Amino acid sequence: MHSFIRVVGCALLVSGAAASCTSRQDQWTVSSPNGELKFELRNDSGVLTYSVSRHHDGARHDVLLSSPLGVRRDDQSFVDGLEFLYAGPAVISNDDYTAAHGKRRAIHHRAREQVFAFANAQGARVEIVVHVTNDGLAFRYRFPEQDATPHKLLEETTGFHVPSGSNAWITPMQVPTRYSPAYEELYLGTTAGATSPTESGWAFPALFQVGSEWLLLSEADISEANAGTRLQSAAPDGQYRIRYSDAGEGKGVGAVEPESTLPWTLPWRVLVTGPSPKTIAESTLIDDVSASSKIGDASWIKPGRVSWSWWSDDDSPRNETALKSFIDLSAEMGWEYSLIDANWNLMDPAALQRVLAHAKEKNIGILLWYNSGGPHNDVTEQPRDLMHIRDVRRAEFAKLQQWGVKGVKVDFWQSDKQDRMQQYIELLRDAADYHLMVDVHGCTLPRGWSRTYPNLMTMEGVPGAEQYKFRSDYPQKAAWENTVFAYTRNVVGGMDYTPVTFTDHRYPRLTTDGHELALSVVFESSLQHYADSVASYHALPDFARDFLKAAPSAWEDTKWLGGEPGKLVVLARRGKDGWYVGGISGLETPQTFKLDLSFLGEGSHGITLIHDGAEPRHLTSSTRQVTAADVIDVELLARGGFVARITK
Repeated sequence: MHSFIRVVGCALLVSGAAASCTSRQDQWTVSSPNGELKFELRNDSGVLTYSVSRHHDGARHDVLLSSPLGVRRDDQSFVDGLEFLYAGPAVISNDDYTAAHGKRRAIHHRAREQVFAFANAQGARVEIVVHVTNDGLAFRYRFPEQDATPHKLLEETTGFHVPSGSNAWITPMQVPTRYSPAYEELYLGTTAGATSPTESGWAFPALFQVGSEWLLLSEADISEANAGTRLQSAAPDGQYRIRYSDAGEGKGVGAVEPESTLPWTLPWRVLVTGPSPKTIAESTLIDDVSASSKIGDASWIKPGRVSWSWWSDDDSPRNETALKSFIDLSAEMGWEYSLIDANWNLMDPAALQRVLAHAKEKNIGILLWYNSGGPHNDVTEQPRDLMHIRDVRRAEFAKLQQWGVKGVKVDFWQSDKQDRMQQYIELLRDAADYHLMVDVHGCTLPRGWSRTYPNLMTMEGVPGAEQYKFRSDYPQKAAWENTVFAYTRNVVGGMDYTPVTFTDHRYPRLTTDGHELALSVVFESSLQHYADSVASYHALPDFARDFLKAAPSAWEDTKWLGGEPGKLVVLARRGKDGWYVGGISGLETPQTFKLDLSFLGEGSHGITLIHDGAEPRHLTSSTRQVTAADVIDVELLARGGFVARITK
């Protein structure tokens, strides 16, 4: 439900022009509904700039210093020589919607939005749409004129001037290779202004601590008329700028510059900001500013837990016996699905049908893996060449629907160019027509599509647990990275990290069992793929196995309880049957967390607390009655963790 309330006096339209509520016609301010967050737009001799600040405790706190705005098309430039035309009326928007899945179900998004129009020296127009809420803001460019001739966007000169010396948690953008970019580089803890170690720039989302303020930068609501972007490698004095893909992405297939007819709306530039990491961790702003669902009846979209055989056994997707054992695991654990990964089509067709029949008998939904290529990758894993041509894709989806398959995992995208953005969106639309849920891997970042196409359940775009198979440096960094992901990558959308792996792979883990168990709550993914072997989950203590049987994959609400990136994150997530708490440490030394239960409702509650024992690979459990007045000291080992289940 959307409602709009005009703010009287903030902009007065007179004969197509406007008198802004500010006294100067070269400076305008759009404030959040609570008046604290301010977006200040300026036209300095035809050049547009903006700044962002928060006003509280009687003081101004800069979030972004004066930063450039501008875009350049192949036929027109909107970088300088711009003349102010008018400011539209400021409106308060109330957007109440129900998310199909994710970190929070019932969402009330309230913001103030205003449109500012400018013309260049040739009279061509550009609009700046500004949307400010209490916990962040977004802005985007819009070309409102009509033109049936396609135009290319050559450059977006948008910048984000983070005050020099601010702390930064930011990840280098991967250079094009056979398997990248796939947003699988590790985050770095650095300072604003550092140059990326790769020529491909810095990836979204980027996190900064600016004095007492926290800031997360990303983008949202990319349509088929747009490409994905990232930040340039160099950021002199903390001035980060937008850039497009490398030409070599996707084997060189597709144009770097996006192209569209007019009118043309560009993606939102999104800033989540607040005085605490709480604002960042709890934010749904990426989805809030994205287009509403285009799927009518979504009752067939059902989040769930997924057993997955490939992590523990590469060859299992072709092994009927192995696949049946993972289906049995899902049935035993009460998990809803089981995933059959790459090269399943090399199995004897009769064996595959027996696997599908076994799953149906056990009431377990099956998800099947596909290669997204196509000419844009040469990865040989199969099935491939079925997802990039619409008629072929739809015929495949029709077959899967007939088989009773519930969803697909589509892997190896390797590009953020416009043609790949189009393929993502077309795939989601076609999958919805056949009631198929979608998980994408080797992919871009979430950019709000899960709201628009809620059959998009989760995306990889993270160096997840599979890195224990590939990177020798991963175990030493994993605990620190995991805490950072909760404030960065997982903020912008569901994250298919494939967590909760207790056994060792090629490079043994250093995280504790408590840390691994807590990832089931800390990491949000509406298809939560549990990656370890059947034997591993059977070997868990009964209380840990019972926790994994109960913990859902989609949540009614999410609350941040404490921590900061690199050190600690503790999240409370409410399921339909009560609260689940997960906490993980990124430190190499023990620490104590005071678990404040004031978020609970009235009365007495039962809590089961599972945490590290005396050794990293030992879990212990305790049960007691608590109230909202209680605070529990929880001891975490180095790289440790804990979970709690709280019920009435």
